[in-house]
Amino acid sequence: MFPGKFRLAIALDGGTTNTRARLLRDGQVVATSRRSVGVRDSVLSAGRTGLAMAVRDALAEVVRAADGHAPEVIVAAGMLSSEVGLAAVPHVLAPAGPRELARAAVVRHLPEVADQPILFIPGVRTPPSEGRDGWADADLMRGEECETLGAWSLFSESDRQAGRGESIPVTANTSRTVFLWPGSHTKAVEVDAEGRILRSYTSLAGELTGALAGHTLLAASLPEHLPDDPDLDAVAAGARLVTRSGLGRAAFLVRIAALGGALDAHERASFLVGAVIADDVANLVRQPILDAPARIWVGGRQPQRSLYARWLREQLEAPVLELDDDVANRASAMGALAVAAHHRDEELR
Repeated sequence: MFPGKFRLAIALDGGTTNTRARLLRDGQVVATSRRSVGVRDSVLSAGRTGLAMAVRDALAEVVRAADGHAPEVIVAAGMLSSEVGLAAVPHVLAPAGPRELARAAVVRHLPEVADQPILFIPGVRTPPSEGRDGWADADLMRGEECETLGAWSLFSESDRQAGRGESIPVTANTSRTVFLWPGSHTKAVEVDAEGRILRSYTSLAGELTGALAGHTLLAASLPEHLPDDPDLDAVAAGARLVTRSGLGRAAFLVRIAALGGALDAHERASFLVGAVIADDVANLVRQPILDAPARIWVGGRQPQRSLYARWLREQLEAPVLELDDDVANRASAMGALAVAAHHRDEELR
């Protein structure tokens, strides 16, 4: 997948609530900087000044680890290339791989952000299908295309990837692979045997959890931050009761648990996380994109990665595997650099 490699590069990716810069030397991440600012801040403040400053600060932090050397390329993906990001780049229509993304990528000079040009990568759009409700089969992604292509490329390089302690073959003969990326949005992305993205499916589960926890009556019954180490018994209770009563009722049970003393604050937060994720999985498994793929790889951060994988395994026959931390952490940057390499080669022709 990589027609060429960069010795020193910076990969930027921005989402709804966070922005990240990573310095890569010979394909290895050597420095990372994060800022808790995303495109939601641009929307709420009706301007991109805060986002631009956050990206510039993150860039400056990782550049200090470059020992005075300028990166060969700065590449930006995710919501940074959206209409509420730093440079609007239209989506590319699926199916699409790194070559299609490279042809649609644009270079922008943004002196308020960086001293050198930035290559902005487009997202991928799944078209609607025919019929009365065909519009509801359409989908969009920005950022997950780089994560998906990066994970696929890392598999292609090694030809075998460890998953949950097993050696799992991942070859070009795999007909359909689905990558699942939990986060602010849950994104399922289908990839063909050549590593091209065929379609995607998105839910708002992550943002829904945050909205319920921070912007409803439940806020008084929950800690300020949702747990990175949820109580697994409370998570299981949330999954069990959302199946029985639906998400609206399960969410309200957080308040019931607080008033009745059934669960402490940490357990209540864990209960809510379990309810939302289990409800999300129950809907995901009914979608055509998860209809008998060769395998499903679950990425993203913990604990969401393991929780999604656990409940998908219980409901699907296809192998459900977790990306290891190295692949999950490098995937977005490696996918972005794959696109940048194709873009460079196109310019040299």
